[in-house]
Amino acid sequence: MTKISAIKTSRGSGYRIDYYDSNGTRRRIKVYTDRKTAERMAAEVEYKKTRIKSGLETRAVENILLSEAIDYAKEHSNNKPKTIEREMIVLNSLSFFLGGIRVRHISARGLTKYFDYRLKDCKLSPQTVGLEFRTLRAFFNNLITHQFIEVHPMKGLSPPPKPPISIRFLTVKEIEKLLGAIRDAGDHDYLDLVQVYLHTGTRREEILADRFTWDNVDFVGKRLKIVGKKDKVRFVPMDKAVFEILKRRSEMKSLHVPFPLTYSYTLKKVMKYYEKAKIKNANIHTFRRTFGSLLVQQGVSIFTVSKILGHSSVTVTESHYAHLVDANLRDGVEALESIL
Repeated sequence: MTKISAIKTSRGSGYRIDYYDSNGTRRRIKVYTDRKTAERMAAEVEYKKTRIKSGLETRAVENILLSEAIDYAKEHSNNKPKTIEREMIVLNSLSFFLGGIRVRHISARGLTKYFDYRLKDCKLSPQTVGLEFRTLRAFFNNLITHQFIEVHPMKGLSPPPKPPISIRFLTVKEIEKLLGAIRDAGDHDYLDLVQVYLHTGTRREEILADRFTWDNVDFVGKRLKIVGKKDKVRFVPMDKAVFEILKRRSEMKSLHVPFPLTYSYTLKKVMKYYEKAKIKNANIHTFRRTFGSLLVQQGVSIFTVSKILGHSSVTVTESHYAHLVDANLRDGVEALESIL
């Protein structure tokens, strides 16, 4: 029997359908639709099981080529174009490695060899291969849902272990050197932009032209409306520095948005200024990490920092800044020596 349960996730409201397939294996699918449609889908699952048991229908559709399955996944994806583009890079890489294989012939052994190839021959980092692992797992889940395969070929496999997270953030001296290099170049736009990055902790594209307009700036409430990953909205307070920068820029009639800049060009410019300031191993995302680290070092709670940064959970924030929290705790305990 199938069981239908209401769910609410980051993708929205929907239903979870739990059932046992014709092999007696427990299955679960999530559908983001209304109750009546979910009930109809559950009934179709039971109907198909009955037909398979009666010999009127095979357990899965034709054993298609992996390349055909990739085309099917692309055509029926509900993800954003950029996400689909990243997924296709991963899937096409797998297809190149495995060759003209059919989907029901893909095995855990073959996939293990593929991940080893990506780590050792392609020299990708464990983090990057971990992202590929998740992409492929979702791909095969989708093939099971659409009955192209019955058994998940990644069952029993684990992603490569993650190395300890090493967070690169700028020191106060490095910030001064970077801002000095931009001032020396007389580049007022990028001086404003870098300071806003450092004072808000926004992601790379969250305050550039495509996502950030004057409608996102609330001068009365002194806060910014930031549209983040998966179009999640959060509000970031404006401190005095950000308020003054954006107020000044709002009075410039030529600016239809606060920062009419593209990400690719911005990255080139920022990297040029890092080079001038003789700062290594840093990029635009380093500004966000610097913002978070400075807040934590000032004693702001991890929960608050997580909300401002728009992390999916406090656990993500802790994984990045736990070492700074530990240092603060040690300093706090050591401070007792001067009191007791």
